Amino acid sequence: MAVFALRPVSAIRLDGGRLAADFANTIHDRFAAEVEDYIATPERYVEWAGRSGAIAADETIDISRLVEEGEPLMADVRSLRNATYCLLSACIDEVPLPQGPLLVANHWLLRARQSQSLSEDGLLTLRAGPEDVRIPLKRIALDLVDTLGDARVGKFRLKHCANQSSCGWIFADTSKNGRRRWCAMQTCGTASKTETRRSKG
Repeated sequence: MAVFALRPVSAIRLDGGRLAADFANTIHDRFAAEVEDYIATPERYVEWAGRSGAIAADETIDISRLVEEGEPLMADVRSLRNATYCLLSACIDEVPLPQGPLLVANHWLLRARQSQSLSEDGLLTLRAGPEDVRIPLKRIALDLVDTLGDARVGKFRLKHCANQSSCGWIFADTSKNGRRRWCAMQTCGTASKTETRRSKG
């Protein structure tokens, strides 16, 4: 089994352009025999949620609850992440959304809706106390719905990174000409061009 040096959560790239895509992208190199899970522990999950916006700036999560929630929480994280990746991929491939991932996403969407309320300024908000360690998953489920809907009406195109040998990430292409190919030019784009030059040399 491969052993990865854990990179700081602050160094994890957020190139998906949408919260749901960035969540799906917390698996590094989906084509590898041993993948690197950026949020493999409850603590890293919470830290990533804060960095990605899945936790609002004025919210906190009671870290002490992670001890008792630990494995059940991470099972939920892995389940929703896999469902999110499958549903976004189906949208990219223009095939019907698969039933299993749909069931998972709808479960979290229902939980998210139950946590929403109408505020005094007429906005629908999602709020929870520090004891709700799954508030990020609820926000991701809501963003997944918005992401699929926005892609369907043409606000952007969902794509897989063109680096199909060592990436697997998903991103929302909001470029003017719709010709973005890489999750990030600095990483996969540069690596692909380097490999092309080597093969020609």
